[in-house]
Amino acid sequence: MTAQALPYGPSFGLGVLLPVTALLLVALVIAARRAGSMAGAFVVVALWMRYTAGAYHLYMFKPLAGGLSGNALLSIGVTAFGLLFVVRPANLALKSLMPVYALVGLALFSAALNGDVAGGINVGVKYAYLTVILIAVFQALRIDPDARFLAWAMVSFLPLLVFQALSLALNLPKGSEDGDGLVWIGGYNHEAAFSVAMMTGFLVGAFAKSAPRGVRVAFLAATFLGVLLAGYRTTILAFAPLVLAVFLTGLTLSVRRDQRAPMSVTAVVAGVLLVSVAALSYQESFADLAAFLSDPAGLIKPPRDFDLLERQVMSARPLIWSSYIYAWAEGTPLQHLFGLGPESWEGVFKVYPHNTLVATLYELGWFGIAAMIALWTVMFAAAASAYGERFKLLAAHFAFFLLNMATMPFWHVEGLALYGLLCGYTVYAARSRGSGTARRPALVQYPG
Repeated sequence: MTAQALPYGPSFGLGVLLPVTALLLVALVIAARRAGSMAGAFVVVALWMRYTAGAYHLYMFKPLAGGLSGNALLSIGVTAFGLLFVVRPANLALKSLMPVYALVGLALFSAALNGDVAGGINVGVKYAYLTVILIAVFQALRIDPDARFLAWAMVSFLPLLVFQALSLALNLPKGSEDGDGLVWIGGYNHEAAFSVAMMTGFLVGAFAKSAPRGVRVAFLAATFLGVLLAGYRTTILAFAPLVLAVFLTGLTLSVRRDQRAPMSVTAVVAGVLLVSVAALSYQESFADLAAFLSDPAGLIKPPRDFDLLERQVMSARPLIWSSYIYAWAEGTPLQHLFGLGPESWEGVFKVYPHNTLVATLYELGWFGIAAMIALWTVMFAAAASAYGERFKLLAAHFAFFLLNMATMPFWHVEGLALYGLLCGYTVYAARSRGSGTARRPALVQYPG
């Protein structure tokens, strides 16, 4: 680690990054060629590129061209390639995407209303990235109903796992967000994005049905441990419903059909015990969450009314939320409806809102809140009507909802990748319900 890395978080030097990346690239090429379709290969490569770029944050955060950072250029490039060469135009008309388009339209309108067109374009690109990942997953599943490409997509998360293991081996931790301990995030910049990316890996493992059982279990265990080592409390809490659902279904489906009823009871009892142990283990870490939930309205108030102790609750999140809500309330009636503009908080507040609904209210107003809730509702409904694995899908969507309550996955590209992958799988599973089997359209297979 060098002194140059300190403002950003600890980072490996190029002497470690380059040779490790070269080895990981070999695994990527193999995985992409065996993904089974152009769409499947695109998902594998897009995820791998994003997670690998995170390890190069000292370089990728800097402006490279046109004032855009390396990460921004990478996201734009991936989105453009997906729209031009992967996404079938007909799939852009999926009804499930209508709330996404509503959010894009509101972002552009609010940006124009508040005189910041650039902010609207930035948000539009982010939602385009979400849309591309969603449709690519959907198309890959139409060609590959057994989701074999997801087994190869596990390779996309090797950069996270390998660099995290190296940070442990080389003793390269990072101070936690709360300043009360160390976290292990493989030389990446921040535990929020890293833990969300690792959670995405667990999601992929949960639905990679065709992967060898031993490999799949090992991958699930590695990503589960990876989230814990990242130490980001919001992700750990949001992660719980998905982990529990995977654990319960895994135990239940591991035995013959006639033994599943007693096994399901055993699984529930074991799940309750695990939750109890986890609650005791993290009791101190989540003590301030309990304090907030005991009287949430009491901690949403004018920022000047917060005393010293209240400012420390949940890493100051109630103070942050209150600051944004009261700033929005001081806007004009039109701004109450359409917000103060996408990403308009930058340069006004020191930290982002740490809550998707608070951020949406501030940026896009009440209409934005309605569109965001509509998106979540549409996807929850699709998960509820899905063919197969409904329980895991509902748990995954609930986990994503919890994630949005104390951080902003829609602001991180890692969060957009998580939701795009989840929603693509959900939309496919919901559309497959009617026939009980997946449809196999006559599409050209990706070579290899």
